[in-house]
Amino acid sequence: MDFIRNALVLNALRSNHNVHLLRLRYLSMLFSNTSQIRNKNLAYPEPLRRQLHMCRSSFQQNKPTVNELKVDKKIVSSEKDKEIDHKISPKEVTVKEERKVFIPPLSEPEEEEDQLPLHDQKRITPESRRFVQKASIMFDDLAIQRGATKEVFKYACQKYISKETLYRRGAVEFIYAGLHEMKRFGVQRDLECYKALLQAFPEGKMIPRNPWQVEFMHYPRQQQCGIDLLEQMEMNAVIPDREFGRLLRNRFGNEAHVTRKYRRIMYWLPKFKNMNPYPMPFNLPTDAIELALIALKRMTVDQETEYKVWKTIDLMEHPEEDTFIVSAQSRTQRRLLEEHNSESPLFVEGPFHVMTRYVKQNYFLLRAEPNINALMKQKQMEKEEDDEDNLFEWKNFFEEEHYTELHPVLSVHEQDDSTVLGLCITGTSSKSSVVNWIRCLERDNPNLSKTPTLFQLISSPDTELQTIGDSRKWKDGENS
Repeated sequence: MDFIRNALVLNALRSNHNVHLLRLRYLSMLFSNTSQIRNKNLAYPEPLRRQLHMCRSSFQQNKPTVNELKVDKKIVSSEKDKEIDHKISPKEVTVKEERKVFIPPLSEPEEEEDQLPLHDQKRITPESRRFVQKASIMFDDLAIQRGATKEVFKYACQKYISKETLYRRGAVEFIYAGLHEMKRFGVQRDLECYKALLQAFPEGKMIPRNPWQVEFMHYPRQQQCGIDLLEQMEMNAVIPDREFGRLLRNRFGNEAHVTRKYRRIMYWLPKFKNMNPYPMPFNLPTDAIELALIALKRMTVDQETEYKVWKTIDLMEHPEEDTFIVSAQSRTQRRLLEEHNSESPLFVEGPFHVMTRYVKQNYFLLRAEPNINALMKQKQMEKEEDDEDNLFEWKNFFEEEHYTELHPVLSVHEQDDSTVLGLCITGTSSKSSVVNWIRCLERDNPNLSKTPTLFQLISSPDTELQTIGDSRKWKDGENS
């Protein structure tokens, strides 16, 4: 029974002001005698007794008089209740009204803000809203005055810590506001800024002292805020280090839920980081040409691929636009382009999207129709090999031996749907830049200037095929 009463009291104290006033109706029945609570020999701890006295005093202050209850009853009661009240004596009415418990009006729910988490809406109070608004205003003012940079973000964290040196009031709301503003300052992938946010929590105060506090999540709002901070780091591929773990243990201990989350991240994320056989730099360059080279090197499979960079200013005197062209083509693709029949057209398609971590780029593709004869021959030879390996079809020594032909060796560029002859990324992804790319490829591929090239850009749904490099009149049937 003592354990149940302790749980009820803690549940009421953790709730907001309006809710714990409602729940004190039941708590006042359990602890109706204040002398029992004042008795120091009682089994409740001293902080719990002090908080319970504060709750009871606030309940007594908000409790209305009997006259106020009479006025409320006259307004709320119906005509049927009035008829019943006439039959009751005034003395009975007074006793009935004195036993009535006043229920304070609940405040209307406010609109949800982006800075506060969705899983913590029941614990959000008007005071926490004010803390979040105060932190957001501080970040906005510093961004306007000094600029949205990493140094300004760290200065905002130090400003809060220097202001709240003793109690650190509003630390949870400040961290949530900081997590929301990280993308604006461009520090969502910076480990030092996450350390600066974590230092907003006070040291040593929230460390659990016994197994009960560990399992029942001592300081739940603060621990959940720390877990949300680690989850945002995980989503942005930011791996914490030992210093981050030391800061976390100094604030929550070694056995808290948020520390367990940290240990799981330190076990799994380094494994996932080193698992990729084609690693990409964590901090991407800001130059668009270097980003295009990184994307093309990850898309091309041939190790003999050559990468070239052209600028439209160097190609012509008066270009339509000032941009760059990054091209990728291997020796095998140039050989396939030389062997290509000049009567059949080539196709330039795009732009298609490719993600380089969090940066989206557009690339274009030069392709030809697939080599149907070579592909069919290869599939037939593979089928014959499968039949020969079948153990259930035995052959006699007297049967005639059939000599098999050599397999046609197909390159990685010859696929079932098309033959890839080149890739490119331009700065503007426009039609004129792609046309200049084809003109540049004609220098190393003479056969390309004799072959008609059909452009189909998917920038708009009404785009049609366009032909360059050929003076003949193409029929509608041939263009399809």
